[in-house]
This record gives sequence, structure tokens and C-alpha cells, in this order.
Amino acid sequence: MPTYRFHEVKHQASKNLPCPACGKKLRRQRTFSQTLNPFNKNADDQVKTELEIVRELVVEAADWEKEPELHPRCRAEATS
Repeated sequence: MPTYRFHEVKHQASKNLPCPACGKKLRRQRTFSQTLNPFNKNADDQVKTELEIVRELVVEAADWEKEPELHPRCRAEATS
């Protein structure tokens, strides 16, 4: 069985924000990615172009940047 390698489209995002519980500054970084392959299709059942994938990743990263982030110690206290 052959192995196929598809081109991976990546978008890196970071956010700097204070913890809502303690006020300590946090810096988080995350990489969003999708592959450019024949199975990755849009709503019209057409294969997504690289530009469509990049636009989706930018929107996904913007949504992630808006989410509040808890400091690890505050997260541990909240769950216990």
C-alpha cells in the first residue's frame, strides 16, 4: 500500500493576556494546520485551495485568541 504525503498548511498564533482569576500575565502560542489533500473539501464539495485553508486557519486562530486562558495554578484550584 503506497504512502501519500500531503502538503500541510500552517498558521501560528500567539496571545498575551492576564489570567482572569489572579491577573498574572500569560503568553500562549499555538499552531493551527490543515493538509492540502483531495479529501479536504469545502461546502461546495470542491477540494479546498491553499488560500481557502489559510483563511479558515486565520478565523480559527482569531477565535482562539479571544478565549480567556487560566494560569495553570488557578486551573488546578478551579478543578479541585
